[in-house]
Amino acid sequence: MLDRTGRQLERLVAAIEAAQSQGAVVTWDDGIGGRQFDVTVRFKFGLHSYLTVIECKQYNSKVSVDKIDALVTKARDAKANKVIMVSTKGFQTGCHAVAERHGVQLLVVTEKSETTPEELAAKLSPALKLFDMRFVAPSGTELPLEDWGGRLAYLMKRSKVYAAGQVLSPDDLVQRWQVSHPAVVPGHVTAIELPLPAGSQFEEPHEDAVDVVALRFKCEFVEIGYTSGPVLDVHLQASLKRRVEIQDGDGRLIHGSPLASIPMGFDTTLEPGEFYEVPSLFTRYYCEKIEGDMVSWIVIESYQFGGLVQARIRQKLKYRTDYVPVVDACVRKRLQRLLDRYLDRAAVA
Repeated sequence: MLDRTGRQLERLVAAIEAAQSQGAVVTWDDGIGGRQFDVTVRFKFGLHSYLTVIECKQYNSKVSVDKIDALVTKARDAKANKVIMVSTKGFQTGCHAVAERHGVQLLVVTEKSETTPEELAAKLSPALKLFDMRFVAPSGTELPLEDWGGRLAYLMKRSKVYAAGQVLSPDDLVQRWQVSHPAVVPGHVTAIELPLPAGSQFEEPHEDAVDVVALRFKCEFVEIGYTSGPVLDVHLQASLKRRVEIQDGDGRLIHGSPLASIPMGFDTTLEPGEFYEVPSLFTRYYCEKIEGDMVSWIVIESYQFGGLVQARIRQKLKYRTDYVPVVDACVRKRLQRLLDRYLDRAAVA
């Protein structure tokens, strides 16, 4: 679920703090004296006020000692009573000694699946997994296909590649490559680049076509499951089984809960005319109106079984804590186009 920017990690940590810290004021992306803190927790006990500051690091490697030192300086300037550093990859040698000396608590957040392959499928079979799909523009700029829930499967089927007088899907390009018996070594990730004829263009659904010169992706052999009956889309089913765990510096489990139970929108105030998403369901919505304790939603993006699902639904306002505002400008622009098309079709129906 976590994105590459780390923003969802920050909100996840803030949501867990909000759920566990009864009576405290939890703020995501807070500013104190000109300094930015990913999460702050303020509470009162008796006649006294206390401040906890939390820094979240979603790196590809372990957090280094200098990051701990920098946080200590920030926290001292903010007069924080407690300081916490959260990482998804852990901490380098020396971090724990520095943290203990300065009273910084080090925590590691991980996401795990509570689902076994056998629960998701009646039969397992080896297959080639494709990921990190991206087209390459003539300038060398890469145009990644968003891997968000089932959206990648949708883009692979529904996008168009105009090449040498043919109209193909990215799936078609991959299937042609597979027929050539590619050299993929079991147990290893293999990077692939498929050159495209001069003048080729790539077009995502509801987007303008752009010039491209190649398709790049990575692949590896994995086991996939084949179901014996009707089930949820595999992305939704797997997401609903995701569990978040937090361990302290000694590796002790101090918190664990299903991802779907965490109120990611703990600070959300719903506004008609705005876009929201439920991260645990990989679904994006448009808030059409609020009447009393009921919210009228338009499901704008829910990708299931390679297709796009859209619908109107009504829901109790009390479930607002499931929803997080969509802030990415590119995503909001796409959602607005999808909303306009949905409303146009609804007006004709």
